Amino acid sequence: MYIYAETAFHHEGDKGYLFKLIDAAKESGVHGIKFQVLIDLNEFMSSKHSAYCEVKKWTLTLKEWEEIFGYTKKLGLDIILMPLDIKAFELVEKFDIRFIEIHSVSFRDECLLNKLNECRTSLIFGIGGRTIKEIDAIIKKYIDRDITLMVGFQSYPSDLRDVKLERIRELKKLYSNCQIGYADHSSYKDSMAISSNEYAYILGARVFEKHITIEEGKERVDYQSAVSIKKISTIVKKLNNLKLILNIESHNLFKMTEREVTYRNRQKVPVAKQLIKPGDVILRDLIELKMTDQENCYDSVERVIGKKTLRNIKKDCVFSSENLI
Repeated sequence: MYIYAETAFHHEGDKGYLFKLIDAAKESGVHGIKFQVLIDLNEFMSSKHSAYCEVKKWTLTLKEWEEIFGYTKKLGLDIILMPLDIKAFELVEKFDIRFIEIHSVSFRDECLLNKLNECRTSLIFGIGGRTIKEIDAIIKKYIDRDITLMVGFQSYPSDLRDVKLERIRELKKLYSNCQIGYADHSSYKDSMAISSNEYAYILGARVFEKHITIEEGKERVDYQSAVSIKKISTIVKKLNNLKLILNIESHNLFKMTEREVTYRNRQKVPVAKQLIKPGDVILRDLIELKMTDQENCYDSVERVIGKKTLRNIKKDCVFSSENLI
């Protein structure tokens, strides 16, 4: 299981604020932190787009991203890189990147996708808004790679009825060689911002993304689904508890633990229904099944019937190799 914090453009071009988000991610207990790296806006967005001027304010230089990545590694956090332009791939050459994530909007960007062939990093594909046919095509293109398919999309905030968590279970069947992840974008006000991650885990998700913020509800980009350090810490704890309780990772689910064996040993075992004298043959009507804390006894009627007694066996006493032959 893997959990990371998402920063997106929540920093709004404020490098200092982004450093605070990195600190918050470290404190929350996640494994890594994701950065949507955009250096050349003209490559990513048409100048005619209504948000062009606003997004331009949010872009950082390659040098600034190098400083940000260096700080992240210093804190011991993994880096999840979402490259939004070709220039962003220069960071792959300079830093150890845990995952490269491709945004759903970039599924048809051949120039960007071809850059993935130049590195062997594990891949995440955001599949919100993508058809099965499109998912098939992207997987075939990178068939030999470690791939995670990320369920979820941002709708400021997203309604779980639109996200359809049941897709997780179906995707596990369709793409058994891929990991399935869940990127929750529920409202920070909604309890589902925490519990939907638990549901996703039960359905089979093993990679989790959650938007992080310093102050819940303060209007910034993506604030609608960004949650506090405390809530992300809660998600981390709850998912770790689920992993422990469900023990889904085990390859031998029915191998009993020592404590379960102890519980099993409380089962009813054969005991003498009455006093049985030496030399008597044990018949079924001389046996009852009862709970007992006597040890080293036969645990089934079949192991007792037909044997002879070596000594007196008092009522309610167990049968064992010490008193039967």
